[in-house]
Amino acid sequence: MELKFKHRLKAALKSFINPTQPPKLVIHTKEVEPSIVIDNQLLAGKNVLITGAGRNIGKSIALEMAKQGANILFTEINQENLKKLEQELASYSVQVKSFLLDIRKSEEINDLNNFLIENDIFIDILINNAGIQFETIGIRNQTLEEWYQTFNTNVFGPMYLTKMISTMMINKQIRGSIIFITSIHQEKIVRWPSYSASKAALRMMIEELAIDLANYGIRVNGIAPGWVAEDEQGNPLIHEYTPLHQSSINPRYIGRAAVYLAVEYFSHFTTGTILKIDAGLSLYNYRISQHPPQ
Repeated sequence: MELKFKHRLKAALKSFINPTQPPKLVIHTKEVEPSIVIDNQLLAGKNVLITGAGRNIGKSIALEMAKQGANILFTEINQENLKKLEQELASYSVQVKSFLLDIRKSEEINDLNNFLIENDIFIDILINNAGIQFETIGIRNQTLEEWYQTFNTNVFGPMYLTKMISTMMINKQIRGSIIFITSIHQEKIVRWPSYSASKAALRMMIEELAIDLANYGIRVNGIAPGWVAEDEQGNPLIHEYTPLHQSSINPRYIGRAAVYLAVEYFSHFTTGTILKIDAGLSLYNYRISQHPPQ
């Protein structure tokens, strides 16, 4: 009995002295999908414009909205990813139009806007998803070019496109929805200063635009995901610091959240809101490491 007590005391002291030691969590990788698929054509006839839609979150938003009957217009900087998504969307009875576009270049945004106006295509839902992250740790290691690229991609490009599309919505009296894909690192340190700073800027932009456009019936919201990833078989990846399910998040769940914010039936009174979908990742801290849930 005394020996067991000494072992427990030693373990407790070790945990107290080294609070960053990760918990030994039981990992469950098998995911059970609901048997009922929601496919009620909630966005039938709506025109959705999604930036950076060639992979991961943007791709899943496009597919989930196509399931709900939305016409999908999307931008992508990578030609191969653009073609792949076109092929996947071809199985849905919706109209699809893709644009090879670099969100950092205002002239390409102007060309896109002019194309929409000239062809009488009016956007009901704008998804600002395109983004970039440099995983450079520490201000001494970052270059000015990295900061320029990050803010041009994550903030200035989306801001300019939103100006164009919101003006269209106002002129055509469209009670539209504008959604920004931000991150839990808009307020949680990730040690990538340029990335987290750009996402924090988006957070404030969402609130400012929500007020600015409210009189026109245009809703402006955001989604703040945690770690979104899956393997080639569509399974989430193990991540012991995520309390709920101890795994990454499948991109489709971000797509379904975007559907929720886009559909006025659900979010008629929702604006200036950032929906956090991180399975509790942002709640993790050293105290949870010391005292993991049993």
